[in-house]
Amino acid sequence: MHHHPPRPTGIYSLPVELITRIFVLGAGYDYPYDGTPFLLKPDKDYYAIPTSNFQLLVSQICQHWRQIALRTSCLWNILHFREPAHFDRAKAFLTRCSGQLLDITVDTVSQQDHIPGITLCREEIQMTFAIIIPYVKRWRAFHLKVRDNECKRAARQHLSTCGPAPNLETLQLYHFEDYRTSQNLYLATYRPPVMVFNNSLPRLRNVSLIGVNLPWAQSPYLAHLHNLELALHPENIRPPYEYWDQMLRNSPELQTLSLHYSGPRVENGDLVWPTNREKIYIETLKNLSLTDLDPDYLCLLMERLILPGVTKLCLDLPDQDFTPFIELLAGAKSPAHSGDPISSSLPSHPSPSTPSTLTPSSPPNGLSPVSATSTLSTNYISLGHAPFPVLSKLETLIITALECSTDSLRSFLRPLEGLRTLEVHFPRVGECFHGLFMETVIMEIEHDETRFDEAPVSEKASMFSPCPRSTSNAAPTSLNIICDPLPAPRHAQIVPLLPRLQTFRIFGLPGEKVAQLIKFRQGPWSQGVKPRSENNRGTSRYAFERVEWVVRWHERRRGKDLVLDRLVDDGWTGEDGRWVKVRAFEDEGEEEEEEDVYDGEMDEDVVEDED
Repeated sequence: MHHHPPRPTGIYSLPVELITRIFVLGAGYDYPYDGTPFLLKPDKDYYAIPTSNFQLLVSQICQHWRQIALRTSCLWNILHFREPAHFDRAKAFLTRCSGQLLDITVDTVSQQDHIPGITLCREEIQMTFAIIIPYVKRWRAFHLKVRDNECKRAARQHLSTCGPAPNLETLQLYHFEDYRTSQNLYLATYRPPVMVFNNSLPRLRNVSLIGVNLPWAQSPYLAHLHNLELALHPENIRPPYEYWDQMLRNSPELQTLSLHYSGPRVENGDLVWPTNREKIYIETLKNLSLTDLDPDYLCLLMERLILPGVTKLCLDLPDQDFTPFIELLAGAKSPAHSGDPISSSLPSHPSPSTPSTLTPSSPPNGLSPVSATSTLSTNYISLGHAPFPVLSKLETLIITALECSTDSLRSFLRPLEGLRTLEVHFPRVGECFHGLFMETVIMEIEHDETRFDEAPVSEKASMFSPCPRSTSNAAPTSLNIICDPLPAPRHAQIVPLLPRLQTFRIFGLPGEKVAQLIKFRQGPWSQGVKPRSENNRGTSRYAFERVEWVVRWHERRRGKDLVLDRLVDDGWTGEDGRWVKVRAFEDEGEEEEEEDVYDGEMDEDVVEDED
């Protein structure tokens, strides 16, 4: 008999390829780009960028693992600079990620907040650029935050002389500081913007400019974008309207547009933009975020856009009356009938008898030329057409702050027949919000199935009939049912507002009112509700969806709201014994009225690499 030596068991028996795959998955667990290509947030002075130390940990377990980790170059291509200790770490990472494209974040602080040896400021930013500039041709994403005018000067110098960045896909530049005096503000904004990367950014698709402007007339790379964020721009550094217009028209595949106290410039303080321009049509835009914009400015800006594909809308509009804007939303109509092809260019003067039908035409005179690609996909629509969006297509609505009339809000919410996720920050919205979510609508049912999936667009418009306005938190006791003639047998069903809602995230609402909302949603319309299955098309589909309730809560808040405590601990139980789970989450970056602000923001731990 031949005796073979015992085979290794346990983790050492795994092939190198499998261990490598485990390391890559582990390092990506805290992947920083969660739903957005941009890491820095304009509404947060400090943002704890998720970084994984997994690769460092596994490289110190044993010699075998270390050799595998060091040979896996894709584990070492994310470089974050937030403190001086990160310099040596970045140098070590760069020796291990040969050939890999680099994702780089540089996070500096103001001079008055600088702590030598702990944070990065004027001297340290020069050291940072000395490390990363030699690798500029391998940059894939670059995020830079400066809070000091001297740091800004250093960044201008390096980015204007570093040469092309042929692989850069994401560029985020953040400059915002406490100027304290008008002289400091002048010094920070009087210099004209500089050309960066020799204007050679052929792969750039994601641009975020926070308090930073560019030479708008000489920035050809501001085209073919997928994600665009403009934030915290004083009037004098915003793009003139003609360049704003070109930027959007030349980005026919734009997916996300975020405006935070920014947008096209208002010339000479007057809200007058060219009136001979056609509306900008972007079919691909899915996500729209609007923050801290003046109501008149916002209406004028949005009236010039048609965004029929928007599925996610984020509104943070505090301190002013935004009723005109919400009425603008509520009156929006689809620019074309669903299912009809959209031609490559659209009419300058559509027939008054068919305001929602689009026919071919040519771009109006006076517009700057666009690329052949954008001409095929970006459409010109006259100012007579309804603005964005198609409300029935919205799937996610986040309202962080909003002041408007009850009537306008009701008119906006009722057509949201496809809304699946709703997030409301109740301390920063009007008092009418809670009551509106305890109103009902009329849904027409055919053969015990909802018409949401099957009805044509023209029939869907009649699904929601006006219901009497609730004057209290209770549901209306009587309803006006308007039955438009439809070809198939049907009956009307009373359902809560937003009948397709699946997730309701609640900030700052007392537990008693949360319980009222749950009780209302669990009313008679919820009897017999079954989970929906996308592939089980033969069963009856109910109009009303069971909601996942998510509230902001933390153990530190226990005792401040006993009802909310009980909901989080035990869920909600109705008189008939039905039980609803209430899930809690913690968002440490938010403030609520009459609540303490979380102070839990801490810098990420740094694991020393014993190389």
